[in-house]
Amino acid sequence: MAKCPCGSDLEFSACCEPIIAGKTPAPTAEALMRSRYAAHATGFYEYLGTSMHPDMRGDLSVDEIKEWSEKITWTGLEIIDTKDGGENDEIGEVEFVANYKLGGVPQQLHEHSFFRKEGNDWYYVEGMVQNHDTYRRETPKVGRNEPCPCGSGKKYKKCCGKN
Repeated sequence: MAKCPCGSDLEFSACCEPIIAGKTPAPTAEALMRSRYAAHATGFYEYLGTSMHPDMRGDLSVDEIKEWSEKITWTGLEIIDTKDGGENDEIGEVEFVANYKLGGVPQQLHEHSFFRKEGNDWYYVEGMVQNHDTYRRETPKVGRNEPCPCGSGKKYKKCCGKN
């Protein structure tokens, strides 16, 4: 028997597998989040679509999810915080860090996710990736073969862009 990849210390068959297989609904937003991580780690990509709220699926491609996820080695899940998302709630939030390796390089996905419960089923609605601020340049990027902006008359790569 294998431990569940979600980090619960339970066997996969007693933790996320019944949720992923549709045998039992996720009782909480956190349980759904854990099962979605486990689905990535174990290759149950269809579940990632069915566990997303129908209003948010849009043109979701299971093949694209599979292509992306298969390039990754999932190495651990850490739940940072939860807000609501209990068995008697209708909405919930889960902040987590999913650890993985891409090309052998350790990476982290830090996300604040939002969930909605309809009937007995929790759904992933959306997530906001944390700590990934977009870099905006103050000035246009200078190409290697363009004139150096310092005014020397040399190409950028032979002047200020020289390493």
